[in-house]
Amino acid sequence: MRRLFTLVVALFVLVGAEAQEPFNGRITRIDGKGIKARIRVKDSDKLTFSDGKGRFGLTDIKADDVLMIISRRDTMLIPVEGRKSIDIVWLTEGENISYRAVESEELMNFGYGYVKRRESTDYSSGISGDRLRATGAKGLIEAIQMCYPGLRYINGELCLMTQNSIGSSSAPLILCDGIETRPELISLYDVKSVEIVKGSNMYGFRGVNGVILITTMTAEDALNRKR
Repeated sequence: MRRLFTLVVALFVLVGAEAQEPFNGRITRIDGKGIKARIRVKDSDKLTFSDGKGRFGLTDIKADDVLMIISRRDTMLIPVEGRKSIDIVWLTEGENISYRAVESEELMNFGYGYVKRRESTDYSSGISGDRLRATGAKGLIEAIQMCYPGLRYINGELCLMTQNSIGSSSAPLILCDGIETRPELISLYDVKSVEIVKGSNMYGFRGVNGVILITTMTAEDALNRKR
């Protein structure tokens, strides 16, 4: 009986491991220097960041997924197209941005190494809109504060309590669907999710004091929520 139980558990572990197959990537400039970027799977909540050498890891990526590579204010949509890993060279010609992407056996052989890096970045796992609304707060910032105590008002200014902001009242950069905005202009009932990036230089000088990333619901999201 014990052997049967052990076999069943092992099968579940194997199935789970298969479902969470690592997908490693790297983003570099044409001179080989890594690019720090935000990587989101389009139409999904999956998100990670590349490190100083441009390396990143995700799990359970589907063949038809599309990666949104966001570097500062530039965004590139790159289809996975069945690749098991992706090595991206970010090409720029004046204002035109293009890329070259190939599958890399080197990245595939690295296993979960880059996926684990995501766990050590200065990034909160995210707060869903439903969780924010469940706080009973009247406004978005109040709801975020109830879920994320590190967000406070200091000298009347919103501040993320991070290593870079201790002793400073500099406000974080607040982006809603990629556009800089004021949080009081956003209805709590329109929010799909909120993510907090602590002390990131991926958004230029403003990102040093932290970034609050707000994603609002699409019409389809709102319809599904009512069902």
